Amino acid sequence: MIGNRGTVEIDPRDAMGRDASIVGMSLFNHPDTIGRRPRALVAGSRTGRLAVIGRELPLSAAPESHVAVMSPGARGKIVLVP
Repeated sequence: MIGNRGTVEIDPRDAMGRDASIVGMSLFNHPDTIGRRPRALVAGSRTGRLAVIGRELPLSAAPESHVAVMSPGARGKIVLVP
C-alpha cells in the first residue's frame, strides 16, 4: 500500500494463522531516498502507472467524496472533475 488513510487495527491471531508478515516503512526515512525522490516513483507518476482511479465525481459532489474515500472497500483515487 502506498499511503494510508488513518489507523489500522490488526488481529495478531489472524495474521499468525495465515503465516502473514506485516511490514511498514516510510520512504522519507529510508537512507537511499533522504533528500531526493525515488526515480521509480517519479517515472511511475509520469506514466500514470501509480495512480489507480477508483471513481470520478463532479466537483459538486466533493462532500460525498470524503465519505467515499473513508468507506470500507474504497479502492483507488477519487478524482473530482470540474
